[in-house]
Order: sequence, then structure tokens, then C-alpha cells
Amino acid sequence: MPQDLTVPLKEGKLNIRVAIWIEQEENILVSEFPNDLITLPGGRIKFDEASNDAAIRELYEETGERLMNVKLFAIIENFFLLGQAYHEILYVYRGTIPFKETYVGTDYDNQKLYWLPKTEIHQLKPRAFAQLLDKQEDIGVVHIVNRD
Repeated sequence: MPQDLTVPLKEGKLNIRVAIWIEQEENILVSEFPNDLITLPGGRIKFDEASNDAAIRELYEETGERLMNVKLFAIIENFFLLGQAYHEILYVYRGTIPFKETYVGTDYDNQKLYWLPKTEIHQLKPRAFAQLLDKQEDIGVVHIVNRD
């Protein structure tokens, strides 16, 4: 099986990941981990995997649903500390899935998926997600540099 695009470096770690932005009325689907980190569903891209394919795979693993209407939404260069320094390239895709109150996937790392009111988007990491809240789909892909 191909490896995740995570590269350990002397200075820290390079991650190449995807996140999926799914809205339902005034809510957004989020993933909360046991360490209280709240973020969008998603994960690491694998070697030789296109980012849009990774978004579809990751969302299926986490929800059991097939992502539809997949469209690149933003690219976030994310710099943060989590035990070590990280430099992350994050491809954010918009998409849709059938609405359910709860989702059960095949590989969800003890994360809890739920619908968060968009008014609470400031709880998400990276904080740059809040900048995407009012982004219009027709203006193209947004590039954000985030330092948490």
C-alpha cells in the first residue's frame, strides 16, 4: 500500500493533506479527535494519489459516504507546532454527501463527526478555515498562509 505523504525533516515534518468542506444549511461537517482538536474531515494524501482522489477516499473512510460534486476550494499553507514543527500543504475541497445525523466510517481514528454551526467555525484548526466561510464558489481557488 502506498505511504502517506508525510516527510520527516531535520526541522520538523512536511505533511500533504486534504480537507473536505461540506455544508448542510447553516452547519458544517467537522471531525473532533480525543485530544479536543476540531477540524474538517480529511487526511494525508498517499504517494501517487491525486488530491481529489484522496478527498474522496478520506471522506469515505470517515463517513462511509461517497463524496459528490468535488471541487477544489482552497489551498492552505499551514505552519504549526504539535510536539514538533509542521509545514503542511492542505488542499481543501468542497463537496456533498447525503445528510445524516451521524456517520460511521471504516477508519476514523476515534474521531467523532458532527454538524457544527457555522457561527462556531472559530473552533476549527487551522484557524484559516474561518476565512473560507464567506468565500463565493465562483471566484476560484483561494490561497491562504496560516501560522498557528
